[in-house]
Amino acid sequence: MIKIKKFRIISISLFILGILLNFITSKVPKIVEKYYSNGVNIYMVKALSKISSVLPFSIFEILIYILVLVILIFLMYFIFCTIKNPKKILSLFLNFILNIISIIGIIYFIFVILWGINYNRMDLKDSLIEYYNKTNNMAIKKVEYNEEDLIELYKFLIKKCNETRKKVSEDKYKVMKCNSNYKDTLSRAESGYLNVNILDLDKKGIYAKAKPIFNSKLLCYTGITGIYSPFTGEANVNISSPDIYIPFTTLHEMAHQRGYASEDEANFLAYIACINNKDFDFQYSGYILALKYVSSALAKIDIEKLYELNSTISDNVMRDLEYSGKFWDKYEGQVNKLSDNMNNTYLKVNGVKEGTMSYGKVVNLLLTYYALYGK
Repeated sequence: MIKIKKFRIISISLFILGILLNFITSKVPKIVEKYYSNGVNIYMVKALSKISSVLPFSIFEILIYILVLVILIFLMYFIFCTIKNPKKILSLFLNFILNIISIIGIIYFIFVILWGINYNRMDLKDSLIEYYNKTNNMAIKKVEYNEEDLIELYKFLIKKCNETRKKVSEDKYKVMKCNSNYKDTLSRAESGYLNVNILDLDKKGIYAKAKPIFNSKLLCYTGITGIYSPFTGEANVNISSPDIYIPFTTLHEMAHQRGYASEDEANFLAYIACINNKDFDFQYSGYILALKYVSSALAKIDIEKLYELNSTISDNVMRDLEYSGKFWDKYEGQVNKLSDNMNNTYLKVNGVKEGTMSYGKVVNLLLTYYALYGK
């Protein structure tokens, strides 16, 4: 009993320490950027990913199954004890809750130390401007863009989608498919980041390759295309999603692996890594996913212009987009809504005020990037 109390005290203390650490680091983003995200965290993640890469399957996925099993065992044990001693139901329930909280406390502390502090690094938009100024001897403080820039960006992405679509493989339904099997596709992803010199991403070194999720089909019901595990340093990819997503998702999760916690920032970096990959299936994946984000932004501003520009999208690209929409429609339901709510809560807990709405900010990053570097 004394050992259990000591365990609870330690775990709750670690939980509080984790919250304090997260709060303090949120006030010093530049220090986090320099010493944690671009310093100690790189070595921690590389070490974790190297260890986990010894096994060809996702260790994180196995840990999730074990966690679910442990929770079920705990629940069955609680039910058994309450049936056996109905008078102690309140104390048993309290102990059960305290044990769960204790475990969560330890997990949260480990999460914060291993990766969670990355949520408090500099905003990527500021980092892009700072890096541009540093490498070009400039002193730009703010990047301006307007509706016309958004329209021009959409035109550019349509052009690139139409061009790269001609150079990728198709399945029997004339829908885009990756130029190789999923194992080779995951292996080819790394070269994208090795060709990206902004933010010195090409100098960060090589991390472990992404891994396929064994139960990818089940994950489709959640609408999730990939998961990054900060506990094992693994980038995990849903290989049952349409092929237009697989290259982009792989590089998105690898952006998390490189310390970019925000979803919109990971989306932007996935795009940059995709279009800098030498393989056309990666380039096309980047362009068509960016097209979807910019399309949503343009629809809110000028729907008529969107319809006009959409008429210039090739039939092959439209076929891929239609297939993608129909694919995800099959998995719409309560599980998908629950997953969205959980992801939204997770993002807000970690300081992303807009939750999943922050995914739209990738368009601002694209506009900033092209305003600085041109198309």
